[in-house]
Amino acid sequence: MNRTARTAALATAALAVVALATPSQAASTTGALMLTHVRPNAAGPDTLNGAQRNLNGEYFVIKNVTSRAVNTGGYIPDITTNTYGRALPSYSLPAGAKAYVHTGSGRHYRDSSGAHHIYRGYGRHVLLNTSTAKNPDLRLKKPGSLDNNTATGSITACNWNTAADGTTYAC
Repeated sequence: MNRTARTAALATAALAVVALATPSQAASTTGALMLTHVRPNAAGPDTLNGAQRNLNGEYFVIKNVTSRAVNTGGYIPDITTNTYGRALPSYSLPAGAKAYVHTGSGRHYRDSSGAHHIYRGYGRHVLLNTSTAKNPDLRLKKPGSLDNNTATGSITACNWNTAADGTTYAC
């Protein structure tokens, strides 16, 4: 092998080693999880005859951006116009997987298409249908952070302004 070819091969190998050592983090997160989508306004009316409707049609999507499973327990969804204070429940989200985090109740599971579903257990809609002057509308904070409408502890955020009925927005 001539010197030029050997130098090129060594440079390629060195770049491959650097690429393997680099964590697979997305630019819009500083943690293991990233907000990717939100559906703040479930399809249809939020209430009918005084009863909450379609709570699980309101959700946000998180992605594990690491190469290992991450327990979602303790991560704080901070809705910046209120302080509901309920941390995400414990669920082992595999490396690279996405999960729909639903507002209502249900059994956490992985569906046949590979999507994960996590339920927060609220008895009413909690995500804003219309935005306020606060930006972002939703932050995901690391475990142990306060749900206090500040950026402290934030790892990823999402803003959607006015939400159309049943529309999902990219973060």
